Amino acid sequence: MTWLAVKTFFKKAYATVLKYWQYFALAAYTIIVYTLLRKNKNTESIKQAFKASKEAHKEELHAINRAHKEEITKRDKIILDYSKTVMKLDEEYKKQKLKLHEWEKKKVKKIVQETHNDPEGRVKKIADEFGFELVLTDDEKDLRDVVDF
Repeated sequence: MTWLAVKTFFKKAYATVLKYWQYFALAAYTIIVYTLLRKNKNTESIKQAFKASKEAHKEELHAINRAHKEEITKRDKIILDYSKTVMKLDEEYKKQKLKLHEWEKKKVKKIVQETHNDPEGRVKKIADEFGFELVLTDDEKDLRDVVDF
């Protein structure tokens, strides 16, 4: 083997290391971590810490997914309430031979979002906002006599 062959080999090796330096760094990191952990006698506690961290992460993801599903359910309910309310308003306006404008739909959407857990409050707000007369049926009157609102 000549000096020229050795020099060419090192140039090729250097070019390879420059191109794939991430792999060499990962290999060096792995060897260092393995050496450090092998020397410690408490590797079991490190493994337990990793397992605990992994379990905590799974629980956190589960909680996030559950909260996301609840948000989607609430949003869908609000959208459904909104569409029902707009349909009822459209019918009322058709009875009065008027047309429901876009800005009025936006008002209704805002009212539905504000009162999504209070249907009676929603009805009162919409009646006040649009000038409808709130008429109670006989069933609702009987219910109001039994329960104070």
